[in-house]
Amino acid sequence: MLPSLHDDFLISYEVHCEARRIVLRARRDTRPDPKPGPALDRIVSFEGVEGYRFWDDAFGNIIFSLAEVPIDKILLNHRSEIEESHRMSGAPGPWAGDLDSASAVLGAKGVKGFELSSSYGLSGWILAKEATEKS
Repeated sequence: MLPSLHDDFLISYEVHCEARRIVLRARRDTRPDPKPGPALDRIVSFEGVEGYRFWDDAFGNIIFSLAEVPIDKILLNHRSEIEESHRMSGAPGPWAGDLDSASAVLGAKGVKGFELSSSYGLSGWILAKEATEKS
């Protein structure tokens, strides 16, 4: 189950290409506590990443939500950008060459869809086999 990151600050995101992993690090607003730090961080790791896209990094991002969504929702809402990315560079992967069958191909691999939305700054989507909160 995904943690609620509502109103957390996005501290960092790491994309590990070879491992096919994305790690989000978020931190609750700890004011008036004068000593916020890594002990208060919440880490979500996405494993088995098949594709992703982030946009509007404001270097001070505030998360609105992180939610699991149907693969079809991502493919429908971002169809043109996925098609263009695949045409230009082959990204996000071979499954993007035929978006009409992509949902079935990704579903057979156990892939799920995730959306990151923001109150301010970075938003995006991730297609991955799993998302877990790390302690």
